[in-house]
Amino acid sequence: MATQPQPGRSPDRRMAPVAESMAGPEVDLRVVLLTRDQDRLLVALTGREPGEASAHAIGLPRGRPEIGQVLDDTARGVARRATGLAEQYLEQLYTMSVDQSTRGSWKIVVGYMALLSSGPDRVPGVTGRWSDVNGLPAISRIDRSVIDYAVLRLRAKLGYTNIGRYLLPQTFTLRELQSVYETILGQPLDKRNFRRRMLATGILVQTDGQRRDGSHRPAALYQFQAEEDRTTYLTPTWTDSDDTRRSAG
Repeated sequence: MATQPQPGRSPDRRMAPVAESMAGPEVDLRVVLLTRDQDRLLVALTGREPGEASAHAIGLPRGRPEIGQVLDDTARGVARRATGLAEQYLEQLYTMSVDQSTRGSWKIVVGYMALLSSGPDRVPGVTGRWSDVNGLPAISRIDRSVIDYAVLRLRAKLGYTNIGRYLLPQTFTLRELQSVYETILGQPLDKRNFRRRMLATGILVQTDGQRRDGSHRPAALYQFQAEEDRTTYLTPTWTDSDDTRRSAG
């Protein structure tokens, strides 16, 4: 029931000018698309440096949802246009409000993280460029904040999920698996302890294949248990886009 103004008092209209003059926010969706190259964690960027042909600001792949479009579908489209490939993992990260009062508007920035696997000697193609997260070019404060948070989230989830699988090919050596962990964490790990801990989890299955790594003898290839995907831990089931559409309204 609406609150009625008390007798003798006029309604508080302090918020009326804001409501009348401020339109709804612009939704600006940005995707931190990550892959790995040896010991480097790479992020996809679009744009060109000043002085290059058709120069415009370097930044994250971004887009705006169409009316009625689920945000996850928008993010998938942004990620796939950036590489021409389907991402292995997608997660909404954070939403921030950006003050643009000097322009008479405001916007909501929705950050996403997407992961793309790479092979031992192959980095996925990208329409823009791959940049080392530890050596980014000049980008906006917002883009840098979204990237920093994506790396923070990735590192945190490495401790209680098997999210690293999405930066690996389907089969991999234990050395490659350790390299993924070291790349994400930014520090070396003890080889013996890491292998013992990973094998003890029961999430890995040794295959019949082998792969030679440099001058070393052929190493056994592993893969993750097909039914074992702990990455979705704490992810609501209703985030599926079809379910979201059915429950809308």
